[in-house]
Parts: sequence; C-alpha cells; structure tokens
Amino acid sequence: MKLLLALHFTLLSVLYLDHPFLDRLGVITALIVIMIWYRDNVNAVHICAIQLVIMILGYAAFHFNVFALHEDSLYLWKNTRIYTIHLITDVAHFIALAYRPALSRVILRMRNKSCENVHFTISDMTLMTVSLLFILVVLLAMFENFIRNLDYLGFDEEFAKQFWDWNWVFYNYPTIKSILAGVELWAILSITTHAKKLKS
Repeated sequence: MKLLLALHFTLLSVLYLDHPFLDRLGVITALIVIMIWYRDNVNAVHICAIQLVIMILGYAAFHFNVFALHEDSLYLWKNTRIYTIHLITDVAHFIALAYRPALSRVILRMRNKSCENVHFTISDMTLMTVSLLFILVVLLAMFENFIRNLDYLGFDEEFAKQFWDWNWVFYNYPTIKSILAGVELWAILSITTHAKKLKS
C-alpha cells in the first residue's frame, strides 16, 4: 500500500511539474500526518522534523532571493544559483540525517527525557541514500550547465559549441527530481513500519 501511494505520488509529481509546491505537497502532508499520528515515536518525529526544516529552508532561500542576481544575468549564472541552493540544502539534509540520532539525544537530554528509544533506523538510511541521489543529480546538472556554456567561461567558441547540445539533465531535471521525491515519500512512509536498529 505504501509503495502504491509513492508510485501515485511520483505520477502526480510528473503531471504537475509547472507547480513547484504541488510536487512537494504529498511529502509535506505525509510528514505532518506521521508526526501527529506517531508523536510518541521520537525517531519518526525527529526524522520528519528534519525533512520539514530542510524543505522550509529551501523554500525560504528562493522566496527571500538568496544569492540574488540581476534579472539580466546570463542563464548560466541563474541556473548555477538554483543548483547551488539545491546542493546546499541536499548536503545539509544528508548531514542532518547522518547525525539525527545524536541530535535526538541532545534534544531529549535538554528536556530531561530518556534517550533509550533513540535508534538509527532503516528510514534514516533510506533517506540518506535518497539525499545522496539528489546530490548526484544536482552535481550532474551543475556540470552540464557549465560545460554547455564554456563560451561564456572564456573558452573558444569553436571548442565550446560541440557541447551546446549537452542538455539531457537540464531538460529532465524536474522529472528526475519528481521521481526521487516519490522514492523519498516511500522512505517517509516506511517510518511507520521500520523500527529496527541498524547494528554497527
């Protein structure tokens, strides 16, 4: 059932590519529902909280025009700004998940609560893997963005034009991100069932 929901979300994400908020709506809804329904599960709540914080930071970066550029700037730099913000949030997401159990223990100790039930779960590992895939896609898109615009970086036009058609990641970037968002949703839904520790 969870896998089916994730697959449906992936399809809807692809259909609504022109609406950036809608392609994350399924994830946001799932996070809020899980946090409320499983509020006694510290691992689930803190994993969901990390997801929400990273999403909010990503939206805020674009809303408040972080790394602002002049509207006449080259698309080379406009695309680089977008990819850079995505890269920073994806790396922050990965690091936060990697240290999530430690962060959970710090938060619980500050509230004088037991840390006995804090575990590194299958969901942590799955979401970290998805984060790495997001990072890989962003790096590929950024590399393609630069190599496709070598003439603006000082390279000879005759040399640069052989790369002008390198646009596979650029044109498929939203679709790839939406597919990964579907996998991310599946990982989030798996929080409700994966309670096993990953043994070191």
